[in-house]
Amino acid sequence: MGKRELKNKKTESAIHDRFIILTGLILTAMEIWKQLTLWLVEFGGKYNVWYFPFQLCSMPIYITILYGFLMGFKKSKRVDPDSVKKILLTFLQDYGFLGGVMSLIVHDGLIHPGYVLLTLHGFVWHILLVILSLYISINRLSLPGWRGFLKTVPLFGSFAFLAELINVLLHKYGDCDMFYISPYHISSQPVFSYIDMIAGRGTGIAVYLCSVIIGALFMHMFLENANKLLTI
Repeated sequence: MGKRELKNKKTESAIHDRFIILTGLILTAMEIWKQLTLWLVEFGGKYNVWYFPFQLCSMPIYITILYGFLMGFKKSKRVDPDSVKKILLTFLQDYGFLGGVMSLIVHDGLIHPGYVLLTLHGFVWHILLVILSLYISINRLSLPGWRGFLKTVPLFGSFAFLAELINVLLHKYGDCDMFYISPYHISSQPVFSYIDMIAGRGTGIAVYLCSVIIGALFMHMFLENANKLLTI
């Protein structure tokens, strides 16, 4: 690779980095506004742990923060920041597209009766997730193929574990249902509530998490194949 090509590649990479970080900052600012508005306005100074920011669609906040943190790292024998960034971008693409699209289709949870700005926030948030996902896909910033997707599964598992830990720790303060896997009641999600009633909550949680992974894999392959069609 010549010096000009290398310089162009670095410039292009810097542009992508700025877009990812800027989107993350916008989402973080939006979440801070939402939390304050829920706490001080909708719930009159009482915090509702149902809205603790650790749902699947909240993960872009933490991932973009980690992404920005990795930008300051240099490659070493133990850690290759570029490889980790690829995994993070693949997660944002696949789970972000899944969560964004599904929440816009089944949007009951985005509605705040009497609070137009909070409702608008929910729709704008998930539209941004879809835009971010498409940006990553179109610019081919994610890992290719199903093998590339599999590298995101441990990250999803880690987030799910933390979500359940939060559910347990905050249970005494109210109904905390991060990732919709609270062990204290059946699922609030369509279809999965029936699975819980038939097979038990533990099995239902396992089925739900596996379904999310399969759904994200489907989105990964869909976006990848759509990209191939666009280049024909």
